[in-house]
Amino acid sequence: MNYSLGEASNREVRTVLEPLARVVRVAITLTDVDFSVVEGIRSEEQQRKNIKDGVSWTMDSKHLTGQAVDIYPWANNKTSHDPEHYKRVAKAMFAAAQQLKIEIEWGGFWKDMREDCPHWELS
Repeated sequence: MNYSLGEASNREVRTVLEPLARVVRVAITLTDVDFSVVEGIRSEEQQRKNIKDGVSWTMDSKHLTGQAVDIYPWANNKTSHDPEHYKRVAKAMFAAAQQLKIEIEWGGFWKDMREDCPHWELS
């Protein structure tokens, strides 16, 4: 299947630094499971709210500087939080990064009680 970023995903990708945007744009062409970019750059106010709501842990988030995106797999016409779908998105993101020679990190590898499968950031 050939996927492409939708309007909302493109809007979010345009808010992040170009190296990360390039990785996402290539990854969507490589993936075997569709995905949506749900957030790119984030305001300080939004970050404070996320911490208060328990969905973020730090004011040192790379979302504040355009160095991070949150991506959700899309399967069966809805957002999926199936770990297998996240792994398939990860495969495409890492392949794209390797192809472009851009270093990225995946929140799905964070194990210090804050695993964050939707989160991707520049290293």
